[in-house]
Formats: sequence, C-alpha cells, structure tokens
Amino acid sequence: MRKILIFGVIALVLDQLTKFFVNNFVSYGLSVNVIHFFDCFNIVNLRNTGMAFSIFPGRNLLFSLFIFMFLLSLLLWLYKDWNKLNKVQQYAFCLIIVGGFGNFIDRLFRGAVVDFLDFGIKSLRWPSFNIADSYICLAMMLIIINILMPSNKQKV
Repeated sequence: MRKILIFGVIALVLDQLTKFFVNNFVSYGLSVNVIHFFDCFNIVNLRNTGMAFSIFPGRNLLFSLFIFMFLLSLLLWLYKDWNKLNKVQQYAFCLIIVGGFGNFIDRLFRGAVVDFLDFGIKSLRWPSFNIADSYICLAMMLIIINILMPSNKQKV
C-alpha cells in the first residue's frame, strides 16, 4: 500500500508540475512545435471547462461536482475492498484517482482543466489533453488487460 501511495503522490506532482510549467512558460493559446516532422507534436496552452474532448464547455462547476462525487465514491469503495484487488488493479485505480484529482485541482484553482499535449499530422489533430488524462487512459488499458489475462479466467 505504501509503494502505491508514493507512486500516486509522485504521479500527482508530475501532473501538476507539467501544468505549472505550461502556464508559466507557454502563453495561453500559443502552440510550440516540438516535433517538426509532419507537425506531429506540439505543446499548447489551452483550457477546458467541459468534459473530455471539450464537449459541453462552460460547465466547470457541474463537472467539478461530478468529479468530486465520483472520486469520493471510488475512494470509499476502495477503502472497503482494497485487499481484494491484485497489484495491477491497485495501481490502475491509483492512476484513475490521481488523474481525476489532478483535473479536479485544475477546475478548483485554475477555473478549467489545463490541456497542453497536442498530437496529430498537419491539420488532423487529436484533441489536446494532459498528463492526468493520460493516467486515466493508461489505467483503463491496465484494467482491460488484467481482465483479459488468462490467470484471471475461471477454469471450466
């Protein structure tokens, strides 16, 4: 449990540090090209008051409440059933909590989620995202892989 807690704290600090640096060194709305080949990776400074992919913009308070209730429910469930989870699941849920909390901190203290990673080819761009979003996606991949692992399937 201690290793996972330390992992979570380090992951949260990394998320917040990257957002701090973007806020302080990249002007809002500016795009800094990092990989010039096909313009495939940029650092941008954007704000998201909506949900994933900036859908439903302008509802920061609503999504802040939703994230708070989700994280609280998840933490209560994990407190009760933590020992029933294997290590992969524990790290995956830690990443979900850290990712949600990282974006929750943005909503509370910055008024919107800071998105700064911009990938694509020329004008075909994936919506910008941040490290916290990456944690949540990675966690979901870990959970899916864990479910599909042969050691987790019941023998017939």
